[in-house]
Amino acid sequence: MDVKVQTFKDKINTTNDRFFSALDDFKKYYVYYHKNPEVDEFQNYYTNSKGQLQTLNRELFLTTNDIGKTMEQLDEKVQTIASKLEDEKKTNIELKKLLPNIKNTQNGSEILINDSKSLYSNQYANNVEIFIGIVVVSIMIGTLFKTKLVATVSK
Repeated sequence: MDVKVQTFKDKINTTNDRFFSALDDFKKYYVYYHKNPEVDEFQNYYTNSKGQLQTLNRELFLTTNDIGKTMEQLDEKVQTIASKLEDEKKTNIELKKLLPNIKNTQNGSEILINDSKSLYSNQYANNVEIFIGIVVVSIMIGTLFKTKLVATVSK
């Protein structure tokens, strides 16, 4: 955007520089032409200086028009950005409302994890006890059958 601003400044400064010399010429030849309308040379100078002023006026009008268009484009962009900013503000408000819940959820999650670890440890201990019990009972049954088998065979 700075390039456009500089371009507009350059156009306006150029027009400004040319305007005052063209205005001085116009004033001078306007007087000469109206005092001596029969002199063709004054009429030509007057017409040329008048044309220069009209050209400068047209250039200034076009520059003003371009500035207006650029301002409209910038206004549209600013409105779009403002709309997006409002949406982001609403989202921010909603997220701020959720933040305390998330912090509390973190504490709750830590408690649930600790509870799960305790349950796992208890279940693991129970499984180990059951496994040891099965092994002991199996050994006892094996020993009992072995003794009965030996006793039956020896009889």
